[in-house]
Amino acid sequence: MSENIERDSTVLGQKYAFATVSLVLGVFCFINLLGLEKPILAIIFGYLALRSNPGPILKEHRAWAKIGVTLGAIMLILVPLIIIFNFDRLREIFELLTKINGSR
Repeated sequence: MSENIERDSTVLGQKYAFATVSLVLGVFCFINLLGLEKPILAIIFGYLALRSNPGPILKEHRAWAKIGVTLGAIMLILVPLIIIFNFDRLREIFELLTKINGSR
């Protein structure tokens, strides 16, 4: 019986850590605009924290995981849309950068 309680508390601790990591990655994914690995990790860790077995005791950590998943999903959708809608401008920037680099 105490072994099950110890295992459940360990899993709960891991879930709280996953929720915290999800929130932090969700916030940090807005710092580097083309770093899409952070939103993907935020969604994965948020999912791991929100799994139902065992249920989290503190609702605050559940909210952190939901916020991390939401921020990660927004970033995962927003960056490709910005790239698609501004593709011509990005091409001009790349051409200018290659001219600058080639003139050295």
